[in-house]
Amino acid sequence: MKQTNQVTALVIDNGLFVELALRLARDFKKVYYTVPWVSAFPKMNNGMIGTGFDAIEVVTDVFGEHFDEIDLFIFPDVYHGPLQEHLVSLGKTVWGGRMGEELELSRQGMKELLEELELPVGPYEIVKGTAELRKFLKGHKDQFVKLNKWRGTFETFHSPDYRSVEPKLDEIEYLLGAFKSITEFIVEEALNNKIEFGTDAWTVDGAYPSKLFSGIEVKDKGFIGLFTDYRKLPSPLTEFNEAMKPTLKQYGYRGFFSSEVRVGKDHQPYMIDFCARAPSPPNEVYQEIYTNLADVIWQGANGTVLDPKSNHKFGAEILIHSSWADKNWQPVDFPEELRDRVKLRNATIIDGRYYVIPQSVGLPEIGAVIGLGDTMQEAIDEAKAMAKEVTGYYIEVPEDSLDEAEVQIKKMDKLGLSPF
Repeated sequence: MKQTNQVTALVIDNGLFVELALRLARDFKKVYYTVPWVSAFPKMNNGMIGTGFDAIEVVTDVFGEHFDEIDLFIFPDVYHGPLQEHLVSLGKTVWGGRMGEELELSRQGMKELLEELELPVGPYEIVKGTAELRKFLKGHKDQFVKLNKWRGTFETFHSPDYRSVEPKLDEIEYLLGAFKSITEFIVEEALNNKIEFGTDAWTVDGAYPSKLFSGIEVKDKGFIGLFTDYRKLPSPLTEFNEAMKPTLKQYGYRGFFSSEVRVGKDHQPYMIDFCARAPSPPNEVYQEIYTNLADVIWQGANGTVLDPKSNHKFGAEILIHSSWADKNWQPVDFPEELRDRVKLRNATIIDGRYYVIPQSVGLPEIGAVIGLGDTMQEAIDEAKAMAKEVTGYYIEVPEDSLDEAEVQIKKMDKLGLSPF
């Protein structure tokens, strides 16, 4: 098997993980990058993601002129399961979840699997059509509304009560058009009396590394985590992982994953969402806190679980937001010496300036800033310092999200569940 610095890799992405390709380019011999762009009337906004960066080369097709020289195919996101399976059938080396992406994209299927594994499942309903959804939310407060695989239609949202979300339902009904009567929604009780924690790692055929970086997320805003031994995580946080080993092995899953688990006073773990891809957050921290990330991926794709090596114990991440960027070109400015602490999605460089290319999917998150440290406070302070250095029209970097995360950590301490 080749040494890592002799490996040529292709990262097949949907735009969110261009920074991962840039990070891996430091250690692999060559990194190509591609995002699906084909349609009846293709647009530049997908096909040009990643252009302008010297470290990677953007290609237009997985099976193009460089196919035979590629040693490793890397899939950090979902929706490419069948392609991964095809590449494996051709004898290619692949890092990704294969058809294990079903564990994320079929929420009802995951809940049925949890029941088969005799793991706790929170109250939920499958509701068909927006009329029935409205009816259900009028009678049930504090719910989360989710779709299966169509993330571009809308992302998961919280419904504290019907009156609060009526405008959101109007928007969804408009976006769905004639599909409004046949679309199935998964509606879950919020489980607000429980604390959310997650395992952010990777698996190779159901086996896990003995060390990992994991922690607390403030949804779509921030993250605080620590590098620790897997065995030191409280058992309610790893019970799901252990139960999933046979399933992951059956899928031939070799890639990143993340679990979102809610735990209360009874210490029963409710797995509410499985992420069959690189989590965001905290993959942005992965990129800098792990010094052997390329080795982990290359060895893992070849069937060997490699423990990560870390240069710091703690990491913090704050998401960069811009409501302008979803439909408009977003310039992003920051001092170049901070380049490894600023991670952008859907990024390109034009005339020496960083831009986030608009994707029109309704999300304000355009990237993240990260901080590292040997104490939690050092990591938090560095992340907040980075937040002040990122500027641009309509850009916000919610520093207070890390304060919220610290509150969650204290609640975990009270439950006797904190690994911090």
